[in-house]
Amino acid sequence: MSALEAWRAIPQTQEIVDYFRGIFDIIGVTIEETGEQLTIAIEESRILIKEGLPAKPDFIVPLKWENVENMVSHSKYGKIEAHESWRIVSVLFTSLTQATLYNPIMASDIGRRISRVEDLAHVYLIAPGGHEATCHTLAYLKKQWLVIPGLYGKPKRTFRITAEESIEYQRRAFRAIKKNSFNEWWRFSRWYKSWRKTVSVKH
Repeated sequence: MSALEAWRAIPQTQEIVDYFRGIFDIIGVTIEETGEQLTIAIEESRILIKEGLPAKPDFIVPLKWENVENMVSHSKYGKIEAHESWRIVSVLFTSLTQATLYNPIMASDIGRRISRVEDLAHVYLIAPGGHEATCHTLAYLKKQWLVIPGLYGKPKRTFRITAEESIEYQRRAFRAIKKNSFNEWWRFSRWYKSWRKTVSVKH
């Protein structure tokens, strides 16, 4: 079975569609073991999955076959529970964050200073119950952001966020990127500074 066939078999309930809505509009997915290249697009009441990469994806997500199987397992009943949500976000976190931070405004010194974003941070994506975490390092070097799996360096800020908080951040950032207006970026900056106080500690 291909990834295309496996994912098309997932029940497309409104809950599944709404879970991904606002996180992205259209992405490309590559599967390491099979070499498959897929397009995933959020439509009004369904998720379109087809062969080939989109011409203008919001971002590209490289996956392994185990991620394909896990996605099927996590959503096979047409809904996504809290622990399944954490596992999904754990897989998508690096690509989502990189794509967001690669935006010219997010990557600029001006944008970083307006939001008062530190140039080295550790991020813990906490599983329900708090016994597991996926960890990443965010580093700003040579006017670009690096999102590195694992923890490196001495952070200036440490984030501890749940899957739901990560999704909220992505939706807010993605909306600002899509609208790309001064007012929208200003709203995002104000929201981010308030949100950051609830999920992080400055060192």
